[in-house]
Amino acid sequence: MTGQKKPAEKKDGKDKNVNYAFMPIIMYNPSFGGQFGVMANAYFDINGKDTISPASSVAFIGNIFTNKTFFTGMFSRLYFKEDAWRMKVGLGYGDIRFQTFYELPPDIPVTWAEDDNGEFIDYQTRMFFLFAEGTRKVVNNFYLGLRSVYSKTHTEFDADFFPDEELSLFGFGIAGEFDNRDNIFNPHHGMNGRIRTMSFLEALGSTTTYSRINIDYNKYFSLGKRSVILGRIYGMVSVGDSVPFSGKNVVGRDDIRGYTNGKHRANQVYDLQTEYRRNFYKKWGMVAFTGIALATDDFKGTNYSGILPMAGAGLRFMAIPKRKINIGVDAAIGQDDWGIYFRIGETFTK
Repeated sequence: MTGQKKPAEKKDGKDKNVNYAFMPIIMYNPSFGGQFGVMANAYFDINGKDTISPASSVAFIGNIFTNKTFFTGMFSRLYFKEDAWRMKVGLGYGDIRFQTFYELPPDIPVTWAEDDNGEFIDYQTRMFFLFAEGTRKVVNNFYLGLRSVYSKTHTEFDADFFPDEELSLFGFGIAGEFDNRDNIFNPHHGMNGRIRTMSFLEALGSTTTYSRINIDYNKYFSLGKRSVILGRIYGMVSVGDSVPFSGKNVVGRDDIRGYTNGKHRANQVYDLQTEYRRNFYKKWGMVAFTGIALATDDFKGTNYSGILPMAGAGLRFMAIPKRKINIGVDAAIGQDDWGIYFRIGETFTK
């Protein structure tokens, strides 16, 4: 983020170097049941004399659901040397009780399915992961670096025709990013484009061999001091002859909102979105958004989901004005699905 200036420190010493944002979560999720959890973030400057680097952060999240799902994780983003270096690290552990949609074979009558198209199959995944990424500014606003992840998962399905899956994966890849946003936490103009890869190789100890490629592009258009509109393009692709169940991509998760039931799962997921943000009164603001997504295994249309629309809105409160950090909640509806999302910080800024 080139040229962003931090607010001047107060001479009376009351302006803290570390700021906190905290949000309890009590809600209902249509796929997991009742949800109880907490999100807590800390924002700080690694070097108080560095007026260019954005604030670094450490985040904690913990959730437990009434269907016995739980997840806990810690994540950190670090910016230093006048934003010449950027790092991300994270680790997480959880026991996820979710579902996947089994599409019925054509022309084969099956009486146990919920509808003519197929049936949701429950599964349980116990998982642990450790992730790290580091990039260096190489020219103007372009960053280039490496990333790596270790994960261990064990998945059991509530269906005899789905074999259990146990994976140990060690992956490495590259990270490229162009970023000239005026503020990484709450941008009003500029753009951010990223391409990230991850390859898992049996030769390096992984259970299977496949690769993942993620591309996203966000463009921000200022509509005055109080409003901004953004456009987003996103794609996540898994390639290889042996992409595992856990390596496939799901419409929803942390990208397009309004899809929580895990029905649309494939090797490739793409979406287009736009979002309008407005500060309407002092620290209060709102967002409205819409978009479309699709999932498919290949460009031939295998396992094609069709076009999946979504729309929603949300409320924001600026919890840390110094850092322009918002907290908020969004509600969105998709095709035969819906979701509610609590957040610290804006969407698409991770």
